[in-house]
Amino acid sequence: MLEELIKNISKDWSTLDKNELKSYMISGSIFLELIGLVISSLVLFLIVDLPTSFVINIIIGFTILTLLSAIIVYNRDYLDGKYGLFYEEYKGLSYQGVVLFFIPASIAFAFIIYPIASHQGGIYSAIGFCLAALYPAFFMFLRINVYKNENSRKLVTEDKNGNIIIEYVIGYHPAIYYIFGSLISCHLIGFSLMKVISGIAESNLDICYLIYFISSLLIVSFILSPDIANKILPFELKEKNGLTKFLIIGIILMAIMGSLFVNW
Repeated sequence: MLEELIKNISKDWSTLDKNELKSYMISGSIFLELIGLVISSLVLFLIVDLPTSFVINIIIGFTILTLLSAIIVYNRDYLDGKYGLFYEEYKGLSYQGVVLFFIPASIAFAFIIYPIASHQGGIYSAIGFCLAALYPAFFMFLRINVYKNENSRKLVTEDKNGNIIIEYVIGYHPAIYYIFGSLISCHLIGFSLMKVISGIAESNLDICYLIYFISSLLIVSFILSPDIANKILPFELKEKNGLTKFLIIGIILMAIMGSLFVNW
């Protein structure tokens, strides 16, 4: 048995076909990830003294993240053909590929949020904030072509002589929009959806909260739709200066909506 084990460890990996190699790599990454989760969870539970429910949700969330990410990696050829996960010009994961990985990340995020929101505001709060955490990733996935490298990173302008100038810029970087959209979504959609769900469940829905919820959806959707915003606003969102101005506008909208929520 020892000789067989040594033989397997020292096998020539170059003889494996692509699917076998991916299976070994994914199995190993899942094993290491789960070991890491167990160790980190024990640290959180024993040293940091977090509640058991929170630790369990962390384990479930990151396990789902690992499994879904492994599925994406295993099916990379199919997904690359369908969504364009890799972009040769930039030698790495494309913007579309980044968007695809936001789905398992948002699910893990929702599992972590659930016990916190439940502890703070009950089941209605937990449902509302979990759905708010999922919204940005799935909305971006439905509009994944907006974030294509070909669409977002190429900036076409003209000089004074009418010559076409093509620049490759930061573009609609999905990580920036996802992080910013998630912060606004959990703030605006989370609170308003909590009120809407509790109002429906208790048969006393305030129309103001329904309006607030719809307005929050529109604002977050606008933040996550840089192509539409680029047609409306007088500056270029593909450039860093324009992106900074757009983020400031988003913060102002969030502050205004937040003040309205407090007043209601």
